[in-house]
Amino acid sequence: MDRDSINKARTIYYGMFASLFAFSFNESHFSKITEAVDILVTSPLDDDSGKALMQMKTMLDTSSFDDIKAESDMVFFSPTTSLVPMTASYYDEQRDDGKKRLDMMNFVLQSKFRRNSVVFKENEDHIEFISLFMQRLIEDELHGQEEAAGLARAVFENVINPMIDQLSEKLFCHEKSTFYRQAAIVLDSFAGFERLFFNLPRPAAQEQRNNVSANMKPRKIKKAPRKLVERNLDEFVSI
Repeated sequence: MDRDSINKARTIYYGMFASLFAFSFNESHFSKITEAVDILVTSPLDDDSGKALMQMKTMLDTSSFDDIKAESDMVFFSPTTSLVPMTASYYDEQRDDGKKRLDMMNFVLQSKFRRNSVVFKENEDHIEFISLFMQRLIEDELHGQEEAAGLARAVFENVINPMIDQLSEKLFCHEKSTFYRQAAIVLDSFAGFERLFFNLPRPAAQEQRNNVSANMKPRKIKKAPRKLVERNLDEFVSI
């Protein structure tokens, strides 16, 4: 498979994760997840993610938007269940609005994209925003913008790679996670694929933890350019 074909698949994965981790989960996110799963289940990354995608497809075919939203609310937002943090800063420092937000702001300012703060109130290191940003960078690479590929690598290496195993594990182990338990398996497989794609190792701190896949089986900010042309992208990222 050539690099363009791989990148097209990567945009689908990142778009799906952006919808799965949406702060304000709505019917549009539900539809995007359904469309992505229908595509990805036909050519999964490995056997485990293939089985998980099939489970997700079955659940989506037999569940309503309200069912998936209810689970999302219980997994991510309920004060009565285990915490699943949604920002890179929390995984790095056990608090939101930390150094990883500064890293993401820096990466965003190196691109042509901007967070649309009018409609997206969460910070740049929220996993939904990170996923959308990666999707846009990969799309730019597909259109011949080579600098976008380097920036995507930097985002994965410095922001996503250190947190993604912990996020997968928390999702998989959450007491209210059913649909999202399967999504965690797909996320874990995708993390492994991205490390191979970028030729990056699992972070040392993560190597000391139990391997997530085994468990799943039974800075300074750069100055912004003076001119920005605003155009909404999926409501949350502007160009």
